[in-house]
Amino acid sequence: KERGYVKLYVYDIKGELISVLVNQTQEAGFYEVDFNVKRETSDVKRDLASGIYIYQIMVKNENNIPVFTDMKKMIYLK
Repeated sequence: KERGYVKLYVYDIKGELISVLVNQTQEAGFYEVDFNVKRETSDVKRDLASGIYIYQIMVKNENNIPVFTDMKKMIYLK
């Protein structure tokens, strides 16, 4: 609805952070974000395992006041 600072995180079922998909100020509007299931750590490349993951979105307005937050489950199947 309005300009704000948006954070979109993905966690595994244990609560460990898997990916930061968005971490920036965005104008009002509709956005889509691709979630890459390929993980690169050090010199190792691997896919995420099938299972349940949680995504969390948080939006703060220009006064740093939270205006929206939500968490939902998603299922990743290979």
